[in-house]
Amino acid sequence: MSENTSIGETLRSARERMGLGVVQAAERLHVDAEVIDALETGRFKALGAPVFVRGHLRRYAELLGEPDAPLQQRYASSNEAASPPDLTQVPHRPTPVTTSHPRRWPLILLAVLLLITAVIWWAMRAGAA
Repeated sequence: MSENTSIGETLRSARERMGLGVVQAAERLHVDAEVIDALETGRFKALGAPVFVRGHLRRYAELLGEPDAPLQQRYASSNEAASPPDLTQVPHRPTPVTTSHPRRWPLILLAVLLLITAVIWWAMRAGAA
């Protein structure tokens, strides 16, 4: 990482080298895509207190295979790391987008088939009596 490259540019280029999209990286880290976007655009205040930013930087660098120490040093020397967070601002959390789970469909299909089989068996048994 050169001195002229920002933290965000370093992270974004590493993510792109891995062939990951923003959403894919967010899913792997179990965070909202807005966290990845904030890290890559240098909007660290959007992530809250510096302790949270350092944690997100560490985990994201680990995912991308980037050395953590240079990113942490760069963040520590920035003005944002030294300024206290604005605790009067409540972060806006968008409604999470739910994705369908493809593994559920076979279970639902199996349950429906078992129910139909049980109804047919009961009807045949009741008709024979």
